Amino acid sequence: MKYEIKIPSLNLDFTVPPSKSVVHRELIIEFLSRSLSLSKGHQKGSFDKLRNPDATDNDDIRATRACLKALYDAVGDDSSSDVIMPCNESGSTLRFMISVGAAFLTHMGLAEKKRLVFLPKGRLIERPLDQLVRCLGEHGVTVSIDKQEQKIFVQGVLQGGVFKIEGNVSSQYASGLQMACLVIPGASVEIVGPLESKGYYELTLDLIKKYANSAEVDQYAEVDQYAVVEPVETTTFVEGDWSSAAFLVTLGALTPDARVQLSGLNKDSFQKDKIILEILEILGFEYKWDGGKLCLVKGRTGVEDFFVSELNLDAADYPDIVPYIAVAAAARCKHTIIKNIERLHFKECDRVMATIEALKAAGAKACEKDGSLIIEGGFDIPENIFVPTFNDHRMAMTACLIAAWTKKPVMIDNKECVNKSFPGLFEIINRGG
Repeated sequence: MKYEIKIPSLNLDFTVPPSKSVVHRELIIEFLSRSLSLSKGHQKGSFDKLRNPDATDNDDIRATRACLKALYDAVGDDSSSDVIMPCNESGSTLRFMISVGAAFLTHMGLAEKKRLVFLPKGRLIERPLDQLVRCLGEHGVTVSIDKQEQKIFVQGVLQGGVFKIEGNVSSQYASGLQMACLVIPGASVEIVGPLESKGYYELTLDLIKKYANSAEVDQYAEVDQYAVVEPVETTTFVEGDWSSAAFLVTLGALTPDARVQLSGLNKDSFQKDKIILEILEILGFEYKWDGGKLCLVKGRTGVEDFFVSELNLDAADYPDIVPYIAVAAAARCKHTIIKNIERLHFKECDRVMATIEALKAAGAKACEKDGSLIIEGGFDIPENIFVPTFNDHRMAMTACLIAAWTKKPVMIDNKECVNKSFPGLFEIINRGG
């Protein structure tokens, strides 16, 4: 169903939703920590907060909780029935839980009887898993992908040793393996070659340390073994999601005379998407920290002119926010080059193609060349703007930024897709903050 986006003003004092990156990992690591009590023959318990939905959950976090619940429910079932893992469209859930699920079944003595059956939706089954499949195959676990049935089958006893995984496709492979090692004695991870999005791997290691004893970590070479400890009760603050914040700060920057104050963020976060503040500053916008809040100091005043003539960026560590950067760059820069965007072809949609199409719909010129996104800014804005979302939450949010930039209504074909990462977004926008 088509939906019209209008952003005439913005007065936003908002607590950013919890970081998906942190919550995924926290749930999995604490689940594995608590699994010790199950493997020692204790009664099931203390898992409610891990399995039950939270009011702040988005669709991806619900998928991870559902997979953890499936593993939890398998304990005590000695039959050979499959463990159904509803990962839906969550790439993080799938990449983490293939390794973690195999490790858990092995840890609980169930791997010889049961197999994991993942149920991906949308384009998720098309996204690359080759390196992880090879790595697990070398350690006794077979991963079979049936694209016709839209199912992924994982079976076998996970053997310890050194898991060697290439780092040039996704750091989530290494993060999933590292979390799996918590319940596989004598296991460790070695990353081969350069590591993409290394900040998210560092985040994984940082969160593991809350629940595990470890030796020093040899940076990105062979990682020393971690030993999971008994479960601990934590009330740790989960920092806000910098991907969501990147959208909000860009929305504030592009909306004339906006007022924006964001709470819940960690300015020293491992999340690489916080680089949005540096990029916006280059484009002439300014935010500052004030008592734990991130506040817009210098936004758009309504003067329509380019602020910089050229912008060169490398998106290897922050691919998720490239569409947002692209809109801001089109509005404020004559010529922009964003390198290392290849992974965007394999997101919920082909985000390179979708971003180019969105920019062209707004009157800018854009193309892909040699693995880079090239943008020529401009103000030849058409009267009617339609931005297809391709059922991708990032593209629906990109359409909001175009509405702010052009000061025109923008039509999209699906507003519900934002529930993947930011439930309630349009309610916030419609009330002006």
